[in-house]
Order: sequence, then C-alpha cells, then structure tokens
Amino acid sequence: MRKNIFVLSVLMFFLLFSCQKKFYNEVPFKITYNQQEIMAKLGILPNTPNTPNTLPIKDTTLTDREIYLKEKYSIILGIKPEELNNYKFYDFIDRWIGTPYSSKGFTMDSLNIGPFTSALYEYAFKRNLPSTPLGIFKSPEINLFTGREFLKEGDILFFRNEKDTAIGDIAIYLRNNKILVSSISQGLIISNFNFDYFQLSYVSAGRLYYIDQENNK
Repeated sequence: MRKNIFVLSVLMFFLLFSCQKKFYNEVPFKITYNQQEIMAKLGILPNTPNTPNTLPIKDTTLTDREIYLKEKYSIILGIKPEELNNYKFYDFIDRWIGTPYSSKGFTMDSLNIGPFTSALYEYAFKRNLPSTPLGIFKSPEINLFTGREFLKEGDILFFRNEKDTAIGDIAIYLRNNKILVSSISQGLIISNFNFDYFQLSYVSAGRLYYIDQENNK
C-alpha cells in the first residue's frame, strides 16, 4: 500500500513538472519583435523631425556668397531670410564693415560716410550721388521726407550735429531701426536709430526717386 502511494506521488510530481515546463516554453518571459518590419507591413512611415529648410526652395539657386549674406544679415536685422533679397547692397556693405573712420575720402584702409555712400549707391542702384552729406541732401536723385514710420531699406538719414552746418552727417537705413553709420571710435558699424544721439540730431530722410516711383506703381 505504501509502495503504491509512493509511486503515485512520484507520478504526480513528474506530471506537474512536465506541465509547468510546457507552459513556460509556450509563453516566453520576454517577447521579442522587429519594430521596423511591423511598421513596414502596416504602412507606417518613420517619424522624422519636422525641420524646415533654412532657405525656401526658390533660393536653392543662390550662390554661396548670397546665402551667406542672407543668413548673416537676416540675423543681424531680425528678419526672415526670405525677406532679404538686395544682395548687391549687402555685399558692398559687408566688405567694408569695420573699416576705420576717415574725416574725408574713401580708401582701402579708411572711409568717410559721404564718399562711401556715393560708391555704395553707384554699385547697388546704378545712381550717381555727390560725395558729401550736404551734397546728397540737395541731390535731385533724392526725394526727401521726414516721417520715420515710412523708412525703408536703403533710405538715407540726414543729421545736423553742428550749429554752423545744415547737414553734417548721414546714415543708411537697413531694417528694424538698424542703421549703417561711420563711428570715429569703431569705424563702419551697424547701430540703432533709437539712440539719443541720432534721435536728437535727425533732420530728414531721403529715398532715391526711381525707387519711390517703383513703389508707387
């Protein structure tokens, strides 16, 4: 009797052990799968970051120099890259940024804002302007106005910084109150039109007549 009970116990033990082994073999502890294969079968595209191009598609034909100017000055002026298109204008400016101040003349080593402005407008707009602030102010090529809210890229700003001189200095308006000026201490720089010095000495602004006519068409 005892022998039968012992044999029965042994059989039950092996039966239970074999069932557990079969169960764990059929249901693995960790399921492995190929995520890419599953996504491909379901037609799910990979999740790629949505990073827009730095430049719009229409600008893919630009030269390296034009792309450089667009990226650099859009940051400096706080505008979108696609808003900057006057490459000749900014190309000329960029080549002379940081050039030391000169009381007169325009050379490789120093510049005065009057002859520099004349050279810039000849290069970028094919217009001949005098080489002095007062001469530019009186030029028939320039349409004068005073409203600061109407300022646009390329306008010339006229300042009176001496009592005996009607127009003693000029600056070139860029965008967002950024202006190109020639500083005695820093040379040719981009400054802020809102600085007190400029606001207190400001007389008028001027725009090339042909640009004004194009805008009014």
